[in-house]
Amino acid sequence: MPDLTESLTMSGGSLVILLFGLVFKFSGFAVRDELLLRVLVVMGFICDAAYYFFRPEPILPSVLSNIALLSVNIVLIAAILLERTTWRMSSADREVFVLFPTLTPGQFRRLRKMMTTEQAEPGRVLTEEGKGVDELMLAFTSEITVEKAGEKFPIAGPAFVGEIAFLTGETSSATVTLPHGGTVLRVESVALKRRMVRNPGFNNAMVALFGRELARKVAYSVPMERAAAP
Repeated sequence: MPDLTESLTMSGGSLVILLFGLVFKFSGFAVRDELLLRVLVVMGFICDAAYYFFRPEPILPSVLSNIALLSVNIVLIAAILLERTTWRMSSADREVFVLFPTLTPGQFRRLRKMMTTEQAEPGRVLTEEGKGVDELMLAFTSEITVEKAGEKFPIAGPAFVGEIAFLTGETSSATVTLPHGGTVLRVESVALKRRMVRNPGFNNAMVALFGRELARKVAYSVPMERAAAP
């Protein structure tokens, strides 16, 4: 039969571990950041598993259940890190991601899977004024020519093409040409709208992105006659 003092000491130590676990989990549920919440909850489950394992008579079902719960949370932590970081993103995709500042890395990864890539020859016309546009495009080139109502405007690339038609659902408001050619990423408008409807966070990020792009074009676009003037 174990000594009473030894039993109390072991019991006291176990209770301290259990108390630490409670503090970790309580702190986790008190914070708003999901990543920190998951980390603190995992620490709490580790303490709980240790408490049941190091008892004079270990309770293995409780140990295993806590290990299972902390394993699920570790998987979720990995998913959150993947959503928030550019880890495992190729260098080429990182260069494209820079043009999507309102999206998280995870949102961009899902969008990138929907895109196709095309090499456009010099003089390629991407949209024509008054005609329908069924794709949103991102053109990687040094210069883009926008012609609207008889006036031509130079736009510095890279730049989005077709975002106004995408937002309004109407025909193209301008003719867009790539005078020097370039690389064009395309995504079908219907598929993109469907994803935006399903995911409000992604929808808000894309709308904010279009707002930034339109503001940039308005701020830096002038008729080519004035742009060429000394």
